[in-house]
Amino acid sequence: MNLLFEEDYKILESTGLFYTEDFQNRYFVIKNFPLEEGLYKSNEKLLLEVEVLVIIPSNYNTSGIDMFWTFPNLSRADGVQIPAYGGDPRIYENKIYERWSRHWKSESWEVKVDNIQKILSRIEWALKNPST
Repeated sequence: MNLLFEEDYKILESTGLFYTEDFQNRYFVIKNFPLEEGLYKSNEKLLLEVEVLVIIPSNYNTSGIDMFWTFPNLSRADGVQIPAYGGDPRIYENKIYERWSRHWKSESWEVKVDNIQKILSRIEWALKNPST
């Protein structure tokens, strides 16, 4: 049983990202998602990467995603609050992942064309633009 399509796994092979899957909860967890240097910290330590948890809906290729979760708990290094961050956590491997609630417009997802690359791009955009 796969959460993604075969094409998605081929794309992931070329990214250098490490991931795990929890089929029961439909969790797809990227273990080493890169962060912009100097932008985030956790427990006063600057971070260069973060774990990202995405819930992959069974119909993901027709609707995409609108939220993801990160571990560890993040704050911006400049002290500015991250909007729509936190609450509704997910627990995976005894770690608490905090929610990034981002609701992309449905028309920004090209049905049965967009794939894991679009999901990765959305996460990357959100993490690079934490004020939005």
